[in-house]
Amino acid sequence: MKAPIRLVAPLAAATAALALAAPAASAATTTIREETAAGAPYSGNWQVATVGALQFSVDYLGAKVTGSCDGARLQGTVQSTGAGELTAASIGACRTSNGLSSPATDLDLGEVADRSGQVAYDPVQGGRDGVLSINGGLRFKMEGKILGITVTCYYGFRTGSTDGLRFDVYNRDNPNRPMPDQDDAQGRSDDITLVRQTGSSALCPSNGTGSGSAIARGESTPGSGVFDRKLYLTS
Repeated sequence: MKAPIRLVAPLAAATAALALAAPAASAATTTIREETAAGAPYSGNWQVATVGALQFSVDYLGAKVTGSCDGARLQGTVQSTGAGELTAASIGACRTSNGLSSPATDLDLGEVADRSGQVAYDPVQGGRDGVLSINGGLRFKMEGKILGITVTCYYGFRTGSTDGLRFDVYNRDNPNRPMPDQDDAQGRSDDITLVRQTGSSALCPSNGTGSGSAIARGESTPGSGVFDRKLYLTS
């Protein structure tokens, strides 16, 4: 029987909230620039917005439930050296293959203990230009009723075998970027695992996976709230 679940802070949202928090290890120096590899270093407000639906799935009562969210939008500040801080986040309406849904939501960042982070220039031949990593402290909550019992579920993240989130970053002219029709700096992650946290009901789904792509922009006019400045990642 179906258990109605309300997604308080859906996986996809937390996945998208990736985009502005995190320390990443790299021996190379990092410079975020305006427009091109020869552009001036960029420091200021920026926004990461998903393109297309965010996809996710969870194992629930022995069945695989798939779903999608209309998109996510993250805003914050960033230094040209890659250090940043998340200041706002929202996610569009979500739905699942077994009829569950959640409305568009502004995420409560008061529940995010560490909003700081780092983008690192870490190119791979024939692949990415850099990496965005998020520490293992980020988690989100789901609520629902099972057999009339209200349960609360908490989840953290693991990418591969490492706790936390990790995203490949591609410059706007990288031929291997995930969205070749988009002329912007881009991020992509396909290897995120949900990990059930302490405090969750035993009835909560034990694990899940998620993926999504996004573009990042800064402001041409500082403080305007108009994110029209293209960005470029170099050493």
